[in-house]
Amino acid sequence: MSSSPDYDIEKKASHSNDHVVTEDVVHGGEGGAHMHRSLKGRQVSMIAIAGTIGTGLFLGSGRALANGGPVGALLGYGFVGMLVGLMMYSLGEMMVWDPSAGGFIEFATRYVDPAMGFAMGWQFWFQAVMTAPVEIVAASIVISFWDHNDDHKAIYIAVMTLGIVLVNLAGVKYFGEFEFVFAFIKIITVIGLIIACLVIDLGGAPDKDRRGFRYWRDEPFNNHFFQVVPASKARFLGFWAVLTQAAFSYGGMEGLAMICLEAANPRVSMRTAVRAIFYRIVLLYVFAILLIGMCLSRSDPRLLQANAEGSGTAAQSPFVIIIQNAGIKALPHIINAVVLTSAFSSGNEFLYSSSRGLFMLAQEGKAPRILAKVAKNGVPIYSLAVCSLFSLLGFLACGKEGANDAFNWLANITTLGSMITWCGVALSHTRWYRAMKVQGMSREELPFRSWTQPYGAWAVLISFSIIIFFNGYTTFMTKPFDYQSFISSYINIPFFIILFIGWKISHKTKWVSLSEMDCSTHYVEDSVVYSKY
Repeated sequence: MSSSPDYDIEKKASHSNDHVVTEDVVHGGEGGAHMHRSLKGRQVSMIAIAGTIGTGLFLGSGRALANGGPVGALLGYGFVGMLVGLMMYSLGEMMVWDPSAGGFIEFATRYVDPAMGFAMGWQFWFQAVMTAPVEIVAASIVISFWDHNDDHKAIYIAVMTLGIVLVNLAGVKYFGEFEFVFAFIKIITVIGLIIACLVIDLGGAPDKDRRGFRYWRDEPFNNHFFQVVPASKARFLGFWAVLTQAAFSYGGMEGLAMICLEAANPRVSMRTAVRAIFYRIVLLYVFAILLIGMCLSRSDPRLLQANAEGSGTAAQSPFVIIIQNAGIKALPHIINAVVLTSAFSSGNEFLYSSSRGLFMLAQEGKAPRILAKVAKNGVPIYSLAVCSLFSLLGFLACGKEGANDAFNWLANITTLGSMITWCGVALSHTRWYRAMKVQGMSREELPFRSWTQPYGAWAVLISFSIIIFFNGYTTFMTKPFDYQSFISSYINIPFFIILFIGWKISHKTKWVSLSEMDCSTHYVEDSVVYSKY
């Protein structure tokens, strides 16, 4: 960290078990722009629990059921959910230890290699900045449930894009309240749908049909996936297809690290938020998938038709199909409204995450420093402006076939983004864990410790590496060979490698040695982060 006339760098030594930890506290000049720690604990916890719940759960879960069957879908979501939980515990240990750091971008730089931080940062930024318009387009398609005029799609995209930009411009205080309200709506809706599915399963719906575990007995797995024989192989491949779908549904959880710099009392709020991740996975995702599989057959004609059409409206949601089959009216409109707010909220959060990711890259000198400029209300104004321009890519979905295909292709290449980031988080934690041992630091010093470490981080790194490698296996099963799907399934990997090697060669970076690694915390209570611009 370099000094300048506008900054006074204070070194403060704290002692724990005879180990000296050096903390860097940066104070800006009088009136200097800085990040505002305005996100309250309740807002951080709610964002952690439901912030990124969107079309992945409400719509994509139906495709998971069709591919894997009720048991395959449950196992897939449960397995990936366990890995994501372990990843968040790994990230949580590092975040709570040093909430003044630039999230996993700085952790990768300090604990692995500066080139790793560069590659992870830009990979995450690209994933987040592209997912924002994808969610906005999804929201505009959801509106077509009521308005069937395709000519109006551009209007809806324009209004919602302007909406998320204005929410982010207002500052983190208002962003937090907005996400708190919409996260609350999503949680209440999911809980209500789970209760409704339970009532339907037990025969309390108008059709009086007690389903029980009927569909688990009839076809627990998909025996006909891609018409593969024998059935045992089809069942396994169907289950494997669920893993990528589940990863898409859980995608964005790592964005919690982006709010470290703007959370009030971050050590307390982050510790609570990371622990809340477990309840989100178990209660909201896994339990929802369990009941969907109990109430709906994977061979249901409406489900297969919805997945084939990919409408993006509530008509594609397994919850709506279950309710329609049970003879309940009006609820589809309510669910569609919630799907709409969920997609809009997710777009808002991804725009926030992408702008903060770009700000952190600029702070570290891995992006133009002007992008680190902060307005008086704590908003990284130029980073937000750049990310907002990328949101305009959503208008490609309104164009002719070629433009729409280009947008869909850009959306698909972000699929692996979260899993690559999760692997980077796990790698950073394993090296940090080893360095602490080498340097004689005790884990008792950590304000948040997980009993799953270090095995949890290794499980995340190995498992998601395997899932990434086999992600596009279905492209080899289609005739003729679907080269476009193959490219979109794997292009993230060479993109990440090029970023890593390019920065490493141009800046001659070295793998950080365990003995020289900076494992200290730079956080001081009530400190804020000033822009280096």
